[in-house]
Amino acid sequence: MNHSQLSQVLNDPRGPEEVLPLLAAEELANLLDALYQNLDTPAPDLGAQVWYELAVEESARRTAPPEEGQSA
Repeated sequence: MNHSQLSQVLNDPRGPEEVLPLLAAEELANLLDALYQNLDTPAPDLGAQVWYELAVEESARRTAPPEEGQSA
């Protein structure tokens, strides 16, 4: 993902709460990589930290095992 594509995602008016769940696994992985690289610069894009934290949460949610004891 290049910087232009990352900027487009960061400026999506729907925000990370709506966008991240819609991404395919590969798209989410690519976004996480791009965000990480962006945060590792002297001047990361505004909002990149929030997007990164929420993308990590989304990734963890997808890979978490189902909770036990859901049948009451």
